[in-house]
Amino acid sequence: MSLFEKEIKHYYNTGLKRFRKLYGVDYVTNFEDNEGEAIFYSRDVNKGTYSDDGNCIYLLSLETDNWAKVAERICNRYGCELDVDREELVAKEDYILVQTMLAIYAWIEFKDWLYYDQIEEKHGIMHDKGE
Repeated sequence: MSLFEKEIKHYYNTGLKRFRKLYGVDYVTNFEDNEGEAIFYSRDVNKGTYSDDGNCIYLLSLETDNWAKVAERICNRYGCELDVDREELVAKEDYILVQTMLAIYAWIEFKDWLYYDQIEEKHGIMHDKGE
C-alpha cells in the first residue's frame, strides 16, 4: 500500500510540450488532519526533498505560540527538519515527513487531553477515564 492516494505533477510551462520539465509533485493521502481534510505533501524534484508546504505548521501555529518548539521536538523524534524561515517541514523521505505530520496533527487534536491528564496526575486526582 502506498502512502498516497493521488499524485499531481507540476511542470514548467515553456510553451513547447517537448521541453516541459517536471519540478514538483503533490501527493494526496488517505490520512486526515485534525480538521478532517485530506493530508497532502509535496516533493521538490530539483531539491529531492518532501515538504508539508507549511500547511501542518500553519495549523500548529493556530494552536500554540510555541509552535516552533513543539514542531522541533517532534521533528527530532522522527528525523524530519523544520525550516523555521519558511515555516514548513522538510524531509528526504516521504514516510518520515508523513509520520512527523501525523504526530503534529495528533498533538493538536489531543493536546488538551494530555495536558489535563498531567495536571490530574500531578495533583493526585485519579479517576476512571470512561466516566
